[in-house]
Amino acid sequence: MLVAPCYLLAVQKPSYSLALIKGLMKDGSWVLSVSALDSALELGFDEGDVFDCIVNHIEETHFFKTMGSEKKHGLMQDVYYIAYQNQRLYVKLQVNVQAVVVSFKEA
Repeated sequence: MLVAPCYLLAVQKPSYSLALIKGLMKDGSWVLSVSALDSALELGFDEGDVFDCIVNHIEETHFFKTMGSEKKHGLMQDVYYIAYQNQRLYVKLQVNVQAVVVSFKEA
């Protein structure tokens, strides 16, 4: 079976530079979706933990895949898996003027 090249590229590299996302967050230009905050709180994390996890701990090697936004057609989201404070997390990020933490939940 052949796979279209666009699907292979989407999986192999992030849509957004992790350095850009971290820079936006350090500058205070970021938002945490309500669902990401809710799931973070359920895991015992607060907004500061989300910031710390992404800015100080997520690396390029944690990248898993890029996927299209379910709510905004044409907007891409990058998924990372990371172990943070003894929890395996699924973190979905995008850039739409600001850095947006779409998901921050248990993997």
